[in-house]
Amino acid sequence: MCNLSEGIMDKGIEKGRIEGLAEAVSNIMKTMNKKIAEAMDMSGVAEANRPEVEKAVKAMNQLI
Repeated sequence: MCNLSEGIMDKGIEKGRIEGLAEAVSNIMKTMNKKIAEAMDMSGVAEANRPEVEKAVKAMNQLI
């Protein structure tokens, strides 16, 4: 596989991972009535990923 294909695939995998974490965080927020930071702690979201996950959670909640 060429470098471009690998880069595109890696970005897609990362996006899917962030969206999955965002969904888990959102579910915890709703079912356990937790704030986003608490839900990310419970989900084990790494500090480096928190801004992206928070952005995705907010985007998901706007769609509802």
